[in-house]
Amino acid sequence: MSLLWAGAVFFGAVGGACFVVALVSTRPIALAALFGSALAMAAGASCSARLSVEYGTPVATFVALAFVVAGFTAGYRLVASTLLDALDQRTVSVRCDPPTDRWLVVVLSDAEPARYSARCTAARLRRIERTSAAAFSPTVLPMIFLAERMRYRALRGPHPARYVVEAIATSILAGLERNGLDADVVAAYVDGRPALVEVVRCAQNTVVVEVGPAGSLPYIEARTAAEAGRGASASMRVIAPSVWRDDRLAERLCERIAERVPNDERGSTGIVLLGTGIPEQWRSASTAWNDDENYFLTRTSLMLEEAGFDPQMVRAAWMGWQAPSLAEAVRHAAAIGASRIIVAPATIVYPDLATLLDVQRETRDARVPAHVP
Repeated sequence: MSLLWAGAVFFGAVGGACFVVALVSTRPIALAALFGSALAMAAGASCSARLSVEYGTPVATFVALAFVVAGFTAGYRLVASTLLDALDQRTVSVRCDPPTDRWLVVVLSDAEPARYSARCTAARLRRIERTSAAAFSPTVLPMIFLAERMRYRALRGPHPARYVVEAIATSILAGLERNGLDADVVAAYVDGRPALVEVVRCAQNTVVVEVGPAGSLPYIEARTAAEAGRGASASMRVIAPSVWRDDRLAERLCERIAERVPNDERGSTGIVLLGTGIPEQWRSASTAWNDDENYFLTRTSLMLEEAGFDPQMVRAAWMGWQAPSLAEAVRHAAAIGASRIIVAPATIVYPDLATLLDVQRETRDARVPAHVP
C-alpha cells in the first residue's frame, strides 16, 4: 500500500515536470510532453482508485488525489526553477586551423529569431533576472515562455527581424566590394546563434558593427565574451561612435515623417518617437546607449521643428521599462490638441514582437477621441 502512496506522488511529479516541458517547447516535443503529462496524471489517478479500494472509504480517494496534486506541484516547481539553467546556451567549439588572415566584419544585433526559441527567451530572461531588473517565480516562469510562443504564433509566419539584419550585412559587403576592400561579412546575435564569440574565434582581424541598442548591456556582454574567447594575437575593433550619432539617420526619419504630412497640417500633428526602452538596472553599464539614444531623439525633434512641426507635439515614448509608454504619449498628444498622431519607431532598427503586435494594442488602449486618427 505504501508503494501506491509513493506512486501517486511520483506520477504527479512526472506529470508536473512534463507539463512544464509542454509549456516551454515547440511542436512536436510539446505535444509529446503534454501526452506524457496526461499519462502520468492518469497513472496517479489509477493509484488513487486502487487506494480507495484498499481502504474502502472515499476519504482515501481524496487524500490520494491530494498526493497526486502535491506531486504535480512539486514536479512543476522543481523543473520550472531549473528552467533557465537547463536552457543555458553553451558556446559550441569552433575549429579554426589555421586562423584566417582575412578581415571579418560582424554585424552584431539583438534581433529576435525567425522562429520561437526557448533558448533565446531563456537568455533574455536570465539577463533580466541576473541584473535584478525583474524576478520570476517558478510558478510564472513557464507561462512567460508560453506567452512568447503564442506571440510568435500570432505572427502567422517567420519573424522578419533577422532577415533585415542579413540584408544589412549583404549591403555592407556590397559597399566594401565597391570600394575594393576584401573582407568577409557575417551576422551575429547577442541571444542565439551564431554568437559573436563563435564567429570571431577564427579571425585575426575583426570589425564589429553594432546594430540596434548599441552599447547597451546585452552588447557589452557579447563583446566581453568574445574578447575572452579569441586568441591573444587577434584584434577586435568596435565601430565607434554608434551609428545613432550619424545625423543622416535622423534626417531620413524626419523625411519619412514629413512625406506623410502636408505642410499646412504639420503644426497640428502629434509625433511619437518610439524606442524599445531598457531596465533602470542596466543604465550604469549602458551609459553609451542612453547618450546615443538621447542624442538621436533630440536631433530628430529639432529637425522636425525645422520642418514645421510643433515641438510641443513631439514626444518620445518606449515600449517597455521606461516612461512614458506609447499609450501615455498618444494620450498626451491628443490632450494638447493634435488633429492626427503619427507613431514612428525611431531607435528601433528592425521589426520586433513589440512593433509587430503591441503597437496597435497600445494605441487602441490609449482611447483617444474618435476624430483623431
